[in-house]
Amino acid sequence: MPAPSKRDKQSLKRFEQNRGVESRLKNLSKGFFRALEAGDRERARQLRDESQRTYDKAATKGVIHPNKAARKVSRLDKALASSE
Repeated sequence: MPAPSKRDKQSLKRFEQNRGVESRLKNLSKGFFRALEAGDRERARQLRDESQRTYDKAATKGVIHPNKAARKVSRLDKALASSE
């Protein structure tokens, strides 16, 4: 079996670094929608703000594509507005 290339090592390292960020993004979104279903709009608003910051930061750092971050934040905004 050949030794892993430098590209393989870099990909693995980035995957490990990005996994925590992606997990946090998913957990924030899930928490937001749970709070919305429970009718806790204040908590949902706080989670939406935190999610927006986290999505924007992840996009800036290259963890996710900027368009994906914009799409996700837009959906959170839309969900919050429709619950009012």
